[in-house]
Amino acid sequence: MDPQLNPKNQRISLLNLERLDLQFLLPFLIIVIIFLINQVFWGSNKLTVAFIPELLFIEPYRIVTSHFIHADFNHLLANSFGIVVSRYFFKNLGLTNNYLFILLVIILIPSQTLFHWFSSLLFYNDQPYIAYGFSGIIYGVYSFILICASYGKESLIGMKIDLKRNPKVKKAISIIITLGVFYSLLPGISLWGHLSGVIAGFTIFYL
Repeated sequence: MDPQLNPKNQRISLLNLERLDLQFLLPFLIIVIIFLINQVFWGSNKLTVAFIPELLFIEPYRIVTSHFIHADFNHLLANSFGIVVSRYFFKNLGLTNNYLFILLVIILIPSQTLFHWFSSLLFYNDQPYIAYGFSGIIYGVYSFILICASYGKESLIGMKIDLKRNPKVKKAISIIITLGVFYSLLPGISLWGHLSGVIAGFTIFYL
């Protein structure tokens, strides 16, 4: 009997797939649930939890909360799609680790926020500046995928990840990041929120 046709092997394979995908499903559910709660209880008032440079260290909870709120459903949908895209590329790099995406999110939240804070002081020091959304994290993941696709990556902070080089992924993610940066030049889009994510992703790769 072909081992691949063995029902037991198929159940094990399905179980591994579910565990592998849970790391992408969990952040997705969190941002969707927070979006719904925010719409029901706070409506359009996001200033109390958004990224505001001068309040960041006075109210440090903003380091986390600013990433999990969104302006509207389209904003939420765009960032949710970024999670799906990340999953697709990680699978093409040979992802077998069940926790990599969650680990990246956890590391990117403070690191992207730090780069974002620094850039906002440099370029918006005398201007009001407010930002929120999961896109900075997504761009951090994208840039991490780009370098992994270029060189491969065996481990991250002692955790085995075994991502393989993939020229096709490198080309595709490069195009996505480039188009995303140009898109960030449009009014109402946080250019430095996205760029700080890219820089943070590059930095994490070399940890």
